[in-house]
Amino acid sequence: MARGKTQPLLQDRSGNESDQIEEPKDGNAQELTRTFNPRTQAWDIFRQQFWRLLFTAVLVALVIITLTIYDNRQAIAHKDKNAFNTITTILNLALGLNFLEAFKDMAKVLRWRVLANRKFTVRETDLILGGESLVKLSTLMRESMKKPLTCSVCACWLALNLLAQASVAIISLTYSMDNGVDSTTITTSSGMVSVPRVDCYYNDGNCTTAPDQPPEIAQNEAHAYGELTQGLEGCPYTTDEDIFSSSQDCQYFYSNNRQEFAYRFAEYNPRDRRRAYPYQTQRLIKTSPGQCYQYTPRDNDIYFTNSRDGPQSMVVHRFLDGTDEDLITVSRSKTAFDSTTYAYIGIQAPQNASAVACGPRCIWVYAIRFNGTVTHRGTDIFKCPITVSTVTNTADPAHFVPNNTARMAAASIALTGRYTNPIGDPMKHWQQYQLYPYGSHWETDTLTPQEVGSRMAEFAIGSLTGMANLNKHTTIPGTLPTLGFHLSVKWRYVVALMACITGVHCFLVGLIIFIARPVAIPGDSNLVTARLLQGMVSKLGEKGGLLKGKEIADAIQWEVLGSANGRGSVGYGVRDGKDGMVLEVGEGMVSRKELPGGRFPDGEYA
Repeated sequence: MARGKTQPLLQDRSGNESDQIEEPKDGNAQELTRTFNPRTQAWDIFRQQFWRLLFTAVLVALVIITLTIYDNRQAIAHKDKNAFNTITTILNLALGLNFLEAFKDMAKVLRWRVLANRKFTVRETDLILGGESLVKLSTLMRESMKKPLTCSVCACWLALNLLAQASVAIISLTYSMDNGVDSTTITTSSGMVSVPRVDCYYNDGNCTTAPDQPPEIAQNEAHAYGELTQGLEGCPYTTDEDIFSSSQDCQYFYSNNRQEFAYRFAEYNPRDRRRAYPYQTQRLIKTSPGQCYQYTPRDNDIYFTNSRDGPQSMVVHRFLDGTDEDLITVSRSKTAFDSTTYAYIGIQAPQNASAVACGPRCIWVYAIRFNGTVTHRGTDIFKCPITVSTVTNTADPAHFVPNNTARMAAASIALTGRYTNPIGDPMKHWQQYQLYPYGSHWETDTLTPQEVGSRMAEFAIGSLTGMANLNKHTTIPGTLPTLGFHLSVKWRYVVALMACITGVHCFLVGLIIFIARPVAIPGDSNLVTARLLQGMVSKLGEKGGLLKGKEIADAIQWEVLGSANGRGSVGYGVRDGKDGMVLEVGEGMVSRKELPGGRFPDGEYA
């Protein structure tokens, strides 16, 4: 083959050049005419747009379902948070991409109505036909600054696209994944946990019941912790299930008749220095009064005696306990009109008591309610057995509260840590008294014997609560709480935004169908567009295969339409052909407004 000679590209099988495509046989000929009917076209456009609209509705529903599922979960673990972020990111991206494609589909329909309405330059026509591209639409707006209507329509369509994407982005502003702050937002696993030491009352890290510790310290702390009861939040309960379903705010519990009190133990993450997010266990310890008794001493059954605190420093109250005579001695400094004095009358310390013990975890506690001018009452003596239960649902020796600590708590309302020493007796007698004046929560004015016992048991549970909250901690295997996350959803904005997204999409579909009714809308294939541009572009002949769109538009504008300044115009319309009505984009087309009724005529188009 000689250099410079062009080899023909198409040859027949015999080696001869072929300059045409063989005509199909009659039996295989395709029908190239189509009937235009606005009603049929409207349904075709609806079917095309319906799947985009349905996909929007499905994605919106999935977003709402995802938010509902995670919003119903009180505590969300870190891995579940990552899963939530992944799901919502995918849904938001899918919704944004669906909107982008939906607007492209709408632009491909609208471009034919725009071209049919008026005449444009070849360059403008080219950009309008590529109007599904926001870049080309921006170029059209920039090049049409002297045409306010064209520029405004482009700006509105760009703004609508941006608003659609912004609405999807705003979805993430209607909810937030917040860090947990308390036990309602924890996730749990097995691990080493921090629990309070409850084997005794601790002071400066030392067990106060140890042999090398003065016994006064433990008794004083037991009472001091009980005094904190008034600052604790108590919650009522009927069954243990009420306790287990309660919030972290409940620091102790009382039965409806206030004859039983309970404390619920917690386990902590060793990293939780502030004890902010405990795991609330099912371990309980309870206090309760048994059968309480009331005695009224006669005036001649009260007398004074001497002690090391001075002459006649003790008041002796003699009373009948059933058929037996009994007496109780109270320090005179611990008596006052219109007041109540609680008394522990054991000789041994409460943890070692025997005579005043009513069981291994039970102590008899007394209360003397003195007469006075304010209450106008007589003097009464109350005697109550206060019992501290064992800890339920224990799984480790560190969970147990020993008997001696339980007896200390039972007697705590009367303890001061100060012993009495009768004259001539070198042994310490641990009889102790606590005075509460009229108006105090612990004063017993108008209370029945069982209500007096309720005060004693409530003080005991407060003492145990204080011990559990203030004692030093130890680390043991348990249920490890980890602070999780909680989804906060602004449902009012979520519902409004989702309804707006779906509603606007429905409205746009309806609007597109309405706008497209007067115009025959060709398919969106590039071949269809090429067919409609054939009459105008073919006039360039074989030239321009590698030119850019703007260069071809300028060439057509100059060479075909004979206008270098862009005043020459083309449009989309109808013309008569040899085989009937023909749709085409080119010069001299009859625009929609020039047609009868302002619409493309119904019928067959070649």
